[in-house]
Amino acid sequence: MATINTDISQKIDIIIKSEDTLSLLLNITDSNGSVFSLAEYYIFFNIYGPNSDDTIIAASNITARDSELSLTTTEADYFNIIDMTISKPAGIDVDDTNGKFTLNLSSSDTSITPGSYKYKVKLKKGETIKTWMHGKFRVNE
Repeated sequence: MATINTDISQKIDIIIKSEDTLSLLLNITDSNGSVFSLAEYYIFFNIYGPNSDDTIIAASNITARDSELSLTTTEADYFNIIDMTISKPAGIDVDDTNGKFTLNLSSSDTSITPGSYKYKVKLKKGETIKTWMHGKFRVNE
C-alpha cells in the first residue's frame, strides 16, 4: 500500500530563559534548499499551554501584512489575533524576498511560568495553511 505524506513540518525544540529577551531568526527554504519567498504570507508563531491548545503567546506579521495587501478584518482574523484575545501578543519581522523572519519576544513576553510548552509556526497564504515547525518550547527558571 502506498503512503501520501503532506506533513512538511520540522520538529525543533526551543529552550529559553524566563524573562530574557529573544530574537530568533529563521530562514525558510524549499525542498531544494532555495530561498522560499514569504511575499503575501502571514506567519504565525504560537506557544500553547502544556496540557491544552490554549494560546499563551501569539506572534504574527498580521498588522504589517494587512497594510501591504489591504486585506479585510475577516481575512486577518486568523487565530483571533485582531481581537487580541491572547494574553501576550508579540511581533514578527519578515524579509520577504530572502525567506527570513525574526520572532521577537520581550522580557515581559517570556515572563511566563517556567516549564514545558508546545509551539507551532504556521504560514498562511490565501486559504492555504501549512505548519512549518513545531515542538516543545521550554522555559527555564
